[in-house]
Amino acid sequence: MQHNFPTNSYPNARAHDFFTPLQVLKFKKLKTLPAALLLLALFSFGACTSDGVDAPDVSDIKINLQIERFDQEFAQIDTANPEPGLQAIAQKYPTLLPPYLTRMIRLPEQRAVSPLETVQGFLADPFVQKLRDTVDIVYKNMDAVKPGLEQLFRYYKYYFPEKPTPKVATVVSAFYTDAFVVDDSLMGLSLDMFLGQQFSGYRGQFPDFMSWQFTPEYIPVRMAKAIANDLNETPAGKNLLEEMLRNGKSLYIVKKLLPHTPDSLIMGYTEPQMSGCFSNEQEVWARILSQNLLYSSDFSQTRKLIEPSPNAPVVFQEAPGEIGNWIGWRIVESWMQRHPDADIKALLAATDAQKFLEEAKYKPKSK
Repeated sequence: MQHNFPTNSYPNARAHDFFTPLQVLKFKKLKTLPAALLLLALFSFGACTSDGVDAPDVSDIKINLQIERFDQEFAQIDTANPEPGLQAIAQKYPTLLPPYLTRMIRLPEQRAVSPLETVQGFLADPFVQKLRDTVDIVYKNMDAVKPGLEQLFRYYKYYFPEKPTPKVATVVSAFYTDAFVVDDSLMGLSLDMFLGQQFSGYRGQFPDFMSWQFTPEYIPVRMAKAIANDLNETPAGKNLLEEMLRNGKSLYIVKKLLPHTPDSLIMGYTEPQMSGCFSNEQEVWARILSQNLLYSSDFSQTRKLIEPSPNAPVVFQEAPGEIGNWIGWRIVESWMQRHPDADIKALLAATDAQKFLEEAKYKPKSK
């Protein structure tokens, strides 16, 4: 057995809705995606992927991706007279501005504050100014980011030809979120969540097992997760199995949208951790069963299996957090292999968790 991963402890991250893995926040049509972040603990082998690189050819799919710098336009609002600038932005971004003002930049204690006062306070805040200045340096333009997003949307168009290619509006959310769907025609990308692990603003706000993922290479992953969660409207599960399958379906969709992205990047694991998951897959599944966790509704006991955490000691002290979501992904893969004619819509329509598990016939083998 290979479950000999060391563990560490980190300070708690600031409590934002953003940190709930694969949970969708709904305000009107906008949905915020949490980040599946995580871990520490050294599983010890080389990288591998769950299904290899078996992807359709999308080279002929033309994508005209438009990335709009909402963050820069918003920063140009005159704080002495914000109303004209705010009205102009409201006309250009009618679906984005309301949730941005009411959910992202307004603090809970500011519920009685007017939108104009919210804007003035946000733009004048020294920490927000530091975020904006750093975003302008790191993302002077989006040339390095655009190709990865265009490839993501090629696969999106392949699997969902009836859907439009959404525009992408960049924002500064002061760590509220990373990527989100506004509607079919617009997505948001919070650039302050991708400033590099060493950015000083992350210190004291996020533990290391989270912040090491706040880099530009994670942008396509976060965007794909936002799309997957928008598509996956399965309600929150009543037990661990239902949550594992719900989150596993989202991860399966992410892999379809990013087939050449390593599983480790999708899960937020190091390559040795990811390989360790494969090596210990049978043991982890056996521990979930033997500890009677699969049908448990006591999420205080199982939450580290499905939420960001340094580790998941309920199965093994050294196992990475969210390993239950990864097992859910593996069950989904098994189900899809046994239903070769099923597409993503059919997958999402299979909502009976027990029936799904039985049909998947998931039996991990010892490595």
